[in-house]
This record gives sequence, structure tokens and C-alpha cells, in this order.
Amino acid sequence: MGVLVQQLPAKGRDTADTTLVPVHIRGLLNEFFRRYDELQKLRQRELIWFILVLSFGFLSLTSLMFFSKLLLFFTSCLLFAFVLTLRQYLIVRKKSTHVYINVHILHHHLLGKLEVGLCEHDSACQCAENVKKYVWKKYRVSLYGDPV
Repeated sequence: MGVLVQQLPAKGRDTADTTLVPVHIRGLLNEFFRRYDELQKLRQRELIWFILVLSFGFLSLTSLMFFSKLLLFFTSCLLFAFVLTLRQYLIVRKKSTHVYINVHILHHHLLGKLEVGLCEHDSACQCAENVKKYVWKKYRVSLYGDPV
């Protein structure tokens, strides 16, 4: 789960401009991207800890199965390292889930702002569409619908 990226038609990519984001949306957009970057960093840390957990788990199981009782100290050190890395992985996983929820809420808040209307033009305009194109072009994050 996460904020998914969706493909846009090629003709929609070249019209995006940084001046198209209204001032009252920039704060929300900046907060969204700050949290989105934080989520990406946490997911990388989560993947690193997961690989460490798998490595220590595999090494501790194989040392239990194949080595003699002379290496009991080595096996217990590997089991202890496995428990510590598993604990740290679960902490990072919990933080990652919390930040994902924040990103998901901010994403829906941005979608709501874009659907309700983000400008005060009397006639039909393309302001919301231009903001969506700008976000897609610059950050490769889609605001075109539900990320699920």
C-alpha cells in the first residue's frame, strides 16, 4: 500500500508550471512532500532492517543445525543479534506505518482541495488539472484519484 504513481497521457506533461500552484495550497503540498520523503526514507530503513533480520535468523538457524555444541556461544550470539534486529525492525515498521497513514490522509486532503475547487474563477478553468500535472511532472506523484 502507498501512494501510487499513475501514468498520464503524454500531452498532459508539458503544460505544468511552478506558478500554477496557488499560495494557499503550497503549504499543504510542501507538508505532503515532506511526509512523503520521510516515508520513502523510513521504507528504505525498514527494508534494511528486514534484510538484517532474515540474515541473522538464517545464520542462527543454520548454526543450530550444522555446528557442534562447541560453538554454542557463537549460536547464542547470533540468536541475541536476531532478537535485537527483530526488535529494531518492529520499531521502524511501526514508525513507517504511522507516517504512511499521515501521507495517506494528506493525499486525500489534497484530492479534496482539488475537487472542491482551488481557485475563485467564475468560469470553467483548468487550475486543478494544472496543479495535478505539475505534481506529476515534478514529483511523479499522482493526484488523479485514490492511491489504493
